[in-house]
Amino acid sequence: MWSEKQFRERARSELRSLGDHLKALATDRDVYRKLERDIVAHNPQLNNGRNPFLDMLRGCYVEAMTSRVLRLLEPADTDISLPGILEQLSSYPELLHGKLGEREFAEDRRGLQQAVVSIKRVMVPRAAHHERTLATLASAHRELDVAIDLLISQVKTYYWLITDGYLDVEVSHANDPLAVFQSAWAVPALAR
Repeated sequence: MWSEKQFRERARSELRSLGDHLKALATDRDVYRKLERDIVAHNPQLNNGRNPFLDMLRGCYVEAMTSRVLRLLEPADTDISLPGILEQLSSYPELLHGKLGEREFAEDRRGLQQAVVSIKRVMVPRAAHHERTLATLASAHRELDVAIDLLISQVKTYYWLITDGYLDVEVSHANDPLAVFQSAWAVPALAR
């Protein structure tokens, strides 16, 4: 067992790393939502019919995000995770004293366990095009959003509790991620 100071330093480093992973997840989610909202929804050719490319893109998004979120919630033994940090934190109750009660701490841990159960419940292989529509993927999107938001909230909270500092996990883009769609870059094969 580490001293309290050693635990704080290790937890600070691991929570920062988790914050980086979560910021990347949240940024990817933001780009995906912008694509659906700003490009697909305003394009009748994409929005009003079946499109194998969009079906594939949507399926890949859900599968990739599910894998990434589960890796943060149920990591391999050597990977960092918020549940792992909270398990270790339970050995240092004095760090929570006056900041977070035992009941709230237990509820946070149960919330993470429930997120795993909820994601696994909606996680099914989606190979056929009819299984990759927005309507079909709605429950997976909902559970992913809940899990990502929960992870972000808890990582920020426990970073503050352990380090008395703020962890920035806000989405930011250096450039417009959809700028590629503002010019005609896709040229039909016959026009070449």
